[in-house]
Amino acid sequence: MSDFENIVEFLRLYRRSEEAEKNALPPTEVLFTSLEDNESYYVNKNNFETDFVKYKRIIGILEYHDAESIYLLKTATERKYFVKTDYGKYCNLLDESIVVLNEEWLIEFPIELATYSYIYDTEKDIVVTLATTLKEVVVFPDIIYYDPKGKYMMDIENDTYTYDYEDHVTTFGKIVKVLFEDESYLWNNPEKKVQVVKSEKAGKINLIPFMQVEYGLGNFILKYRYYEKGYRPKFFLPDDECALVLKFKGIGGLLTFLDQTLFKEGFSLEKGDRENVLRDYFRDQFMDQIIHTIEDNLKNKGTFSYQDAMKTLFYLPESVAAMFSDDFLWMLLEMAIKRDSLTNKTDLAEENIFVKLIRVILQKEGTEVRLMNWFLERIKDGDENITKFEFIYDRINGDNFIEFVKLINQAWKKSRFIYPDTEQNPEFATTDGLLFLPYSSEKTLGFYFSNVSMSFETHHQKGRLIKTLYETGKYKTEMRPGLKTDNLVPTQVQIIDQFWYHPFYPIYLKDIENQETDMKLDSIVPAFMLKANREKQFWSNVITTAEYAADILTTLSGVGNIAKFRYLAKFATKAGKLRFVSKAGRTVVAVRKAVAATAAVVEITSGTVNALLKLTGARDTEWGKALSEYLFWLELLSLSGELTVAIHNGLRKSAKEIVGTPESKNQFEKQLDSLIEEGQVTRKEVDDLLEHLDELAEVERKLGDFVIHGEDDISEAFIKNIVKQVRESTGLKNFDINFVDRNNEKYQKLFEKWQKGGGYGFFKPASGEFGLKLYKGLSGEGPQIYMFAGRVIDGLGRIRNVSFTKYTAQHELFHVEMFMYLKNKTPHYMKYWKEIPTYMHEQYVLNRLLKTKNWKKEDLISDLKDINDYRRGFNPKLGDITLKELETWKFEIELEKIGIKIK
Repeated sequence: MSDFENIVEFLRLYRRSEEAEKNALPPTEVLFTSLEDNESYYVNKNNFETDFVKYKRIIGILEYHDAESIYLLKTATERKYFVKTDYGKYCNLLDESIVVLNEEWLIEFPIELATYSYIYDTEKDIVVTLATTLKEVVVFPDIIYYDPKGKYMMDIENDTYTYDYEDHVTTFGKIVKVLFEDESYLWNNPEKKVQVVKSEKAGKINLIPFMQVEYGLGNFILKYRYYEKGYRPKFFLPDDECALVLKFKGIGGLLTFLDQTLFKEGFSLEKGDRENVLRDYFRDQFMDQIIHTIEDNLKNKGTFSYQDAMKTLFYLPESVAAMFSDDFLWMLLEMAIKRDSLTNKTDLAEENIFVKLIRVILQKEGTEVRLMNWFLERIKDGDENITKFEFIYDRINGDNFIEFVKLINQAWKKSRFIYPDTEQNPEFATTDGLLFLPYSSEKTLGFYFSNVSMSFETHHQKGRLIKTLYETGKYKTEMRPGLKTDNLVPTQVQIIDQFWYHPFYPIYLKDIENQETDMKLDSIVPAFMLKANREKQFWSNVITTAEYAADILTTLSGVGNIAKFRYLAKFATKAGKLRFVSKAGRTVVAVRKAVAATAAVVEITSGTVNALLKLTGARDTEWGKALSEYLFWLELLSLSGELTVAIHNGLRKSAKEIVGTPESKNQFEKQLDSLIEEGQVTRKEVDDLLEHLDELAEVERKLGDFVIHGEDDISEAFIKNIVKQVRESTGLKNFDINFVDRNNEKYQKLFEKWQKGGGYGFFKPASGEFGLKLYKGLSGEGPQIYMFAGRVIDGLGRIRNVSFTKYTAQHELFHVEMFMYLKNKTPHYMKYWKEIPTYMHEQYVLNRLLKTKNWKKEDLISDLKDINDYRRGFNPKLGDITLKELETWKFEIELEKIGIKIK
């Protein structure tokens, strides 16, 4: 570490926190806090984790009784802790006995933490709370002790030092300076000099500096003042009040130093709600002396305003550069175009900084659309009238070019141009290229071969576009001169199709994950990305050719393995015949979920996508073409991450063509049945796919019949009839009712966990994890009902018997009815299902039970009690509801009360 780097390290804002974290020992104790008097004490961590008698866990009692408070009965000789039971009695937290108490004798302590945080320390006979163990982070104030003879400052003198940082001059620029200007530049760059003025007085100093910028004199000064309680900064700070004064000769040194000591340490220029005098004063100084000064200089078009602005932008971290105003950033962008000097020069890495400028602009919310529209503005370039996008595209090179096209590709995904619709994008009217392009690309022996080449050219009618030559892989016979004669002979010539693309036109590249490309390409890309990849592959091939040069020489001289070049020649002829082939059996692992701007509208599982992809070979049928179109919109949806009206309309239109008529749906189902017979997909995947397409196509579905008819006892035949009734009336082909008891091998683990405190049953609306805390880690199928029978042990160790009853079955069926009501009313049904509070789910069910038949009063009262418990847990202000109120309860009205409107 150089001498000046010691100063950087000493003044880093969070250095001490890092050192404290590094030296921290793993905890050996846990912290208890008495519920009664808030006194805290430590106990041995190992003892706490192993001695469950001494440190009794009371979570089971608290949760069983849905406890909202812990009550203390304290006398002169003893103290006892209780929770209230359902029947107004009290359960002792130590021996779990149930007693009757006068509430006036008790001290109430509301439960405000997670129930697992409450522990009974039986040795001290008190209930305590356990402090949550987090990774310890020691936060230090913005004050540090300064010792001129300490570890970091002992070798520092009042002298001028070299600060070695990455500057705005490129490596090539440095080489030019050394070769043709001054060979001492590398070790004697004047802009990297820093004068250090050091005080010999020890004491506390402020880590937030006072900044003083003198642009005319080329001085950029930071002063670190001795700490003084209640000090408020003034316009001027004398050097003799400071422990350290640092005078930088270049703005690059100042900004790099601040980045290393403040900005990278989490310091923000945004002011917080709480005042911090020194931080806020420095923020004001930085904004006035750096940000606003550079902005004003550019606005007034000073002599070196552009160079100063770009130079400053180079040194600022992007989070700080984002503090520049929008007007400044866009003005800088326009000036860069007008100057037409986007190359890295000997004194300024302008190309690097320009790409950074675009990154900073795109950090600001909503700028993607403005930037994409700005790129389409036309300017003169020689004799051509081209877009600003093409102008920049042709002038940026190397790694900057790759980053530039990737940045614009990301912005493109959030713009209107992701839709091929010419009504929305009239610019696309001149595009005649394929939306679904059978693109292929391979790499062999380091060389790339693809069937598409592209270039910016001017069409005499269409204007400036990307001309595309596509090798179809098909051949025709033409009469051409032979190799050994001038006579015309029949010759096989590959058919080359020619297209014209707007640079922002979306192209669907099917099977792209199986193509070898130099740049990573999404399945849907703007045309310019395909062109950029082609150019990147060309330069990769040039580099590979250079690497092969020595080997070629030895091969031509008869040395080495000539086989590889025969293979290359063979491959070159074969490359033109490459054509797109869908890979049967390909699977999609990740679940893709489309999220609309307002709510989830389309949900599709990996199994559904898998089933779709297995059918992509049927492109010749009408529904096969619709299927390809549907996959295009789905891929576009996964790329953009936002379900817009255009995408939704595209999905719905293609889904209707697949399943919208009985004839098309019948053909489609036959193909799916074939896939099931071949073992390529499962019945569940097919059912999910059909349900998914029906939903998008808005195929009419019945609400369903969910009322149990007849007086039969619960039996296997009875349940089968109910399942058939629901399936036929709703179209839920995967619906089922599961009996879960000790004889059910499939759900044995579910049964075992249920015995630790489960209820009578539940309805699961979708396949996947159960989502209930008791059944964590277990999964099941949906939409299905799960009913339980057997012995359940409650939180107090008591046993209760549960059996299958008609009431439980009817209760859960009404949950299914509510599910279908939402499903038929809105595409957002799963989102709303999760958002609707539990008490409202149960109120819907009890309302329906009250309207159907004379159920036992005790069952209805039990459900009512659960509902009121849920209401209190959700919001104590809701109060209890009665059976009489539930008889006239309206579901739609209650939904509107919580902000859910269903038409």
